[in-house]
Amino acid sequence: SLLDAVQEHSPMVGRFWLVVMLLFRILVLATVGSDVFEDEQEEFVCNTQQPGCKPVCYDAAFPISHYRFLVFHVVVLSAPAALFVIFAVHQAAKPGGGGAPSQRARRLQPFYVGSVVARITAELGFLLGQALLYGFRVQPLFVCRRRPCPHRVDCFVSRPTEKTV
Repeated sequence: SLLDAVQEHSPMVGRFWLVVMLLFRILVLATVGSDVFEDEQEEFVCNTQQPGCKPVCYDAAFPISHYRFLVFHVVVLSAPAALFVIFAVHQAAKPGGGGAPSQRARRLQPFYVGSVVARITAELGFLLGQALLYGFRVQPLFVCRRRPCPHRVDCFVSRPTEKTV
C-alpha cells in the first residue's frame, strides 16, 4: 500500500517531520489563516483620499499576499515528499516488486535523500523569502512614498500582531 511504501523507506524523523509539517501548517492555514488574512486589503487604511494611492501603497507593503505565500509554501514543501511516494510506489509496482526489499531500499535511498534535501532547501528558501518580503514582524504603520501619492502617506495594517511570524 501507499503508506507501507513510505514507512518502509522513511526514517522515523522523516515521517514525523512530514506529518507535523503537513498537518500543523494545513490545520493552521485552514482554521485561522483565512480569518486573519481575509481583510488584508480592505482593512489597510491610508490617511489620504488620493485616488490610486491606497492600492499602490498596499502593493509596496505586501508584494505577495501573506496567505498565498503560506499556501504556496505548503504546496512546495509537500511536492518532494509526494514525488518520492509516487516513485516508491512505482518501483514497488514494477514486475517482480522492484527486486528484493534490500535492493529496492538501496535504489530508493538516493531519491529519499534528494527529497529531504529539496524540502530543506525549500524551507530555507521560504525563510529567506519571508525575511526579504515582510521581515519577521509586521509593523502596524507603513510609510508610503510612491506615486500617485502626493506626499508621504501613513498607512495602517490591520491586525499586525496576528500576522507576525
